[in-house]
Amino acid sequence: MPSSHSRRQTRGAFGNRKPRPIERDFSTPESEPVEKTPRALTIADKFSTFCQPILEQAGNNRTAAKGAMNVAILIWNASIEGAAKIKEAKAKLAALPGSSVPQIEELVTSMIARKDELYPNENSLITNFKLKFSHRRTSFNISAVNIKPEGLTKADLQDVITPTM
Repeated sequence: MPSSHSRRQTRGAFGNRKPRPIERDFSTPESEPVEKTPRALTIADKFSTFCQPILEQAGNNRTAAKGAMNVAILIWNASIEGAAKIKEAKAKLAALPGSSVPQIEELVTSMIARKDELYPNENSLITNFKLKFSHRRTSFNISAVNIKPEGLTKADLQDVITPTM
């Protein structure tokens, strides 16, 4: 059975009374340099700038904000896909309650002009979005697919994609 006398004579972690050297470095690490070059705009950055007028009309209502995002996505995708999709988008928006044809025509043409002015070479179709609300902030995530990648022709694409059977 251990006693206080036998513990004083042990040479180990708990019985040795000699001070041990401290091998830890308590100095503060150097701060990392801040990158001053601006980052490239993501599709979420571009889309948030694009849909700002529609979101301002929605106000602080969460349901209206989700609906405004859906309308903005419909117009964004239609502007990329062409005239037939623009016509379909106008028909879908005209079917919404409380909308009129001149109002929809003005909204769609102004938003397509806004997209062409801000991001004329953007060819990413928005496939999905998630809008999250918290008591401090609102955030959203976007999934997009580039339908016209730069530097890739149809012949190149056939070489890249090989059928597997």
